[in-house]
Amino acid sequence: MRFNAQIQLMRFDIRGYAAELDRFLTDEIKDIAKSWLRTVLVIIPTWSRASRATFNALAEDVGFALTFGPIRAPKDRLTLGLRTSSGGIEIKKLISYQFFYQTDLRYLEFNEFNRADFGSHPSIFSRAGIPNTPYRFLEAGEADARSRLEVVILPSPADFIIVRKA
Repeated sequence: MRFNAQIQLMRFDIRGYAAELDRFLTDEIKDIAKSWLRTVLVIIPTWSRASRATFNALAEDVGFALTFGPIRAPKDRLTLGLRTSSGGIEIKKLISYQFFYQTDLRYLEFNEFNRADFGSHPSIFSRAGIPNTPYRFLEAGEADARSRLEVVILPSPADFIIVRKA
């Protein structure tokens, strides 16, 4: 009886996998940020453009076309929104991939967490107050991002195993 065996050497292309993983995670965090923006911008109305403008830095960083709609206030405050916010993508290659948004636009902060009835805040000039407050856009955006993260499937490392005959 004769038995033949063939040995094949394998090696893992760690550089190739790291490059693929970095590309994948960079694209994925940008897609999640775009989805987050779509979710929160449905909630944020356009009055003076200030609130929507706070999302501009993040939108530009991920290639999202930010729209404002018609101005419904006597004064255009787009620059106020731009000045009082920041956002973007932060990547530490193969360590962390994240996006961020922050603002200190006091009207948006108030409307995010409070019911904006006449007299509840000095800036509320309408007797009708501001409808659909509190906005809770951060909560909605977080839920959207988490639902997207739950279904991410990383690239298979098996695709980066190189087999050679001995």
